[in-house]
Amino acid sequence: MNAHEEGILNILLHHIGDAPLVHLSLWGIDLSITKHLVAMWVVCAFLVIVLSIAARQFSTRSLERPTRLMILVEAFVNFIRDDIVKPFVGNNWRPFLPFFCTQFLFILFCNLLGLFPFGKTATANLAVTMALAVVTFIFTQIYGMARQGVIRYWKHLLPDGMPMVLSPIIVLNEFVGLFSKPFALMIRLFANMLGGHIILIVLLYLIIMFQHAAIGLGSVPMAVAVGLLEVLECLLQAYIFTFLSAIYVGMAGSEGH
Repeated sequence: MNAHEEGILNILLHHIGDAPLVHLSLWGIDLSITKHLVAMWVVCAFLVIVLSIAARQFSTRSLERPTRLMILVEAFVNFIRDDIVKPFVGNNWRPFLPFFCTQFLFILFCNLLGLFPFGKTATANLAVTMALAVVTFIFTQIYGMARQGVIRYWKHLLPDGMPMVLSPIIVLNEFVGLFSKPFALMIRLFANMLGGHIILIVLLYLIIMFQHAAIGLGSVPMAVAVGLLEVLECLLQAYIFTFLSAIYVGMAGSEGH
């Protein structure tokens, strides 16, 4: 691979890799500001600004014709409320709606940002998806203990009537199952977002590798098709993460848990 090919490949890989922009360290802890961190700041700032405008419009134009932004925000909130939170969290869904709306919109726009030129897909970073999964895990355990009581909630690790001989195996199995849920959330989002970008890079790099018009005529349309599928994938992965999180929260608060 010559220097020109390496330069083009580095450009194609910019969506995947993370790199520090500002090196910071405190007491031996790396607190560097990275590209993915900046991408998350951009998404947070965008959501705060847009949703603040929408909230102001809702408060001042409630009796007038709604704006397009109001309609769009209301559609998202109603979708998350009616299709995710209400069916799976149960009767105590109201306190959870802000959490799941925030989770869904944050993941969605982090996914979408990587499709823009010079954008970075923060959710293709395992550390980011792990943090999202850990937040959901902690939220789930706190709700389960608050709903059922600490002792009653943790008794599910050893179901009633279980023979003492099998108790260590059952407790270990339940304990592993407890942590496998956030692990699945973390890996699923990370792998799907990373995989889509890798496919795009491979298709575009085929043009550089073979330097043939026929390859370009095949690779470019396929890359465009994959790019369009990536838009759907961004929405789908945000939905799946939020959907599964709501199921885990609902299970933690149910009497049969």
